[in-house]
Amino acid sequence: MSRVWSVARLTFAEGVRMKIVLVFLVVLLLLIIRMPFTLTGDGTLAGRVQNFLSYSLAALGVLLSLTTIFFSCAALAGEIKDRSLHLVVTKPVSRFQILLGKWLGVNLLNLVIVVLAGGAIYGLAYYLQGLPVQFQRDRTKLRETVWTARVAAKPIEPRQQIEDTARAEVRDRVQRGELMPAQVEAAVRARIDEGRRKWRLIGDGEERYFEFEGLPTPDREDAVIQIRYRVVAVPLTPDEIVEVGWVFCDPDTRAWLSEPLYTRERSNDTHQFLVRAQPVIKNGRALLLVGNPPAPGPKTGFVFEGDESLVLLYPVGGFEANLARSLLMITFRLGLLSAVALFFSIFTSFPVACFCSLAFYLVCLGSPFWLESMGVGAEGMPASIDPYGVIGPIVRTVLGPLVKLGFPDFVRYDGVRLLIEGLYVPYVLVGEAMLRTLVYGAILLLLLGWLIFTQREVAEVQV
Repeated sequence: MSRVWSVARLTFAEGVRMKIVLVFLVVLLLLIIRMPFTLTGDGTLAGRVQNFLSYSLAALGVLLSLTTIFFSCAALAGEIKDRSLHLVVTKPVSRFQILLGKWLGVNLLNLVIVVLAGGAIYGLAYYLQGLPVQFQRDRTKLRETVWTARVAAKPIEPRQQIEDTARAEVRDRVQRGELMPAQVEAAVRARIDEGRRKWRLIGDGEERYFEFEGLPTPDREDAVIQIRYRVVAVPLTPDEIVEVGWVFCDPDTRAWLSEPLYTRERSNDTHQFLVRAQPVIKNGRALLLVGNPPAPGPKTGFVFEGDESLVLLYPVGGFEANLARSLLMITFRLGLLSAVALFFSIFTSFPVACFCSLAFYLVCLGSPFWLESMGVGAEGMPASIDPYGVIGPIVRTVLGPLVKLGFPDFVRYDGVRLLIEGLYVPYVLVGEAMLRTLVYGAILLLLLGWLIFTQREVAEVQV
């Protein structure tokens, strides 16, 4: 193990001296220091802090990703080209130890940079959140929506029940000769969408229970729950105002926990109100009764439009731990990029290794877009509109799993978007990110990369 650490220390020292690394670090430092005084956001203190966190962490992720790719490629491909690696392979160091040592050295440098940059970002964000405000509500908004870690819970949707009902209805239509077998999947999807919308629709004088499960305990007894919602009147009223009745109930007995609260807000806009967290949440569960009071005029219903149209938010942790988890996910992503860059450096030149690694990085950043462009998840698409024609199902069957397996979704494994909205970055997501990035990269480099490296002649054999 001492040989591995010797290679790691040499790689770390080389990275500190490398000019391209220093250039990226200077640019990053200047950006982080400058941003707090130039970004104003929406004019509020919360908006200013959110803007700074968003741009500074994005700059950290992008610039450090590029630095990692160039440094990792130079650490191996460059040494093979200028033959400095010959001095290493002649010593009692295996090629596995060389790969592992270089990977650890690169990521040790990344870890140091992330810690220092993360500390600077936190210090500047802490400075911003302490600036004076004209209205106290601005500081309250910052504390409740940014400088915290909130759970965002959505009601449990009876997806299986909706799907079973949809398939039964479509099956009956097929038996009556109203549908052709080729139209079944499209009809099922349409019925499922209609069933989901019907589940979210509350007619005039009706009410519906919405259940929430798996809720963590609030971080303090006096915590408040924020109910964020968006409803659309069906049909739209002349004044575009929708009245909604709300009351939390006991999840076991369904007894009301308080008197109903009535809100009157504009249709199709996002609104919110606050309630105390205790005793709303009981054993990780909450039950919300939503009613549509009878209107004296024409009967009007409303629908919760979209998956994010009814959300419960409440604090379960602090901003500092949330920031640490976000930085940890950035570090995991760098671990994957360094492994990929070293992997390509084994059998290609420095420019080719950089190009391949950058292409891998871009594909991972746009993974959701690539999957959507291939039509993954759109089963039953007619050949007339399928981008691949009649072979579309075969292409998606092959390419879909390949993209998902070979190119981790950097959009999903990014805690920054959760952090700037004050949402909790769950440990489950951090663990999943570690498996799909850090562990995946280590296996790629230390298994497949090592097998290729052992077969390569680093130097020409002289007889």
